[in-house]
Formats: sequence, C-alpha cells, structure tokens
Amino acid sequence: MISGQTNGKFSSEFFISILGMVGGVLCAMFSDSQYAIIGGPILAAICGASYSQSRATVKRALLAKQAAAEVAAVGKPEGSGSK
Repeated sequence: MISGQTNGKFSSEFFISILGMVGGVLCAMFSDSQYAIIGGPILAAICGASYSQSRATVKRALLAKQAAAEVAAVGKPEGSGSK
C-alpha cells in the first residue's frame, strides 16, 4: 500500500513513461509513414499525461492519509459525545 514517501523520478513508471515519450517523438521524426507521424506525438502525449495522472493520484492518497492522521491526533472536541 501507500506509505509515506514515493520514488518519483526513480520509479519504474517514470522510466516507462520517458521511454514511451521518447519513442513517440523518434517515431514521428524519423518515419516516412503518415500514421507514425500522427501516432508518435499522440503516444508521447498519452505517456506524459498518464504519468502525471498517476503521480497526482499517489500524492492525493498520501495527503488524504496525512489529513486523516492529523484529524485522529486532534481527537473529538469536549461535549460532542452522544448522551
């Protein structure tokens, strides 16, 4: 599960995304096929966007976990219990 720090630039998803982005750009630059010229930048954009979205999801989960811990540490206010 998610615990504290994340790897960021040293994660496998980062390297796979970079590989997809570079591959898409190279495919568009050095290919004579019209499909590769169109598909290369699309591949690069999707790889970059998916990495950004996955990082945002992890960061959101870490912040939610931290907020829950802070709320639990504060405890209930006086007189908020049921009678």
